[in-house]
Amino acid sequence: MKQLAAIVSYYLFGYLIFWTFLHETDLFPTVWVEENFNIAIYLWIFFFIIPLMLIAISTEYIKQRILDFKSLNSESKWPLYILLFGVWDLMIGFAYLLFSYFEISHVTMIIANALFITGTYLTFLSFSVAKKLQTAKARRN
Repeated sequence: MKQLAAIVSYYLFGYLIFWTFLHETDLFPTVWVEENFNIAIYLWIFFFIIPLMLIAISTEYIKQRILDFKSLNSESKWPLYILLFGVWDLMIGFAYLLFSYFEISHVTMIIANALFITGTYLTFLSFSVAKKLQTAKARRN
């Protein structure tokens, strides 16, 4: 629970800084963000997504899921790769549609972050499910 509170407070603090820069100063003027959307997305990934992933990797839950993934045999990994390709294709597709049809705003950035956090959670959850399925299959044989 402390880790979740740390992640949420990190995001709120980061959004406060980003939106203050975007709307109150000329550091990231709104016109610049709209004209240079690709660069703005890279900034967003660098300052928000990568630190979130670094925070998430340090948790025990994530460490255990990575161990689950490493202990999978090759028969179990290929269906997992296909599943993960589908999950991330869906997440990136939703983010693309979100930014294509709605303007850049606080709400769309929160929704996009929620998409990527959900994708990350589903990725690590799938590692656990694949490990459980492999163990159940080994017990049956």
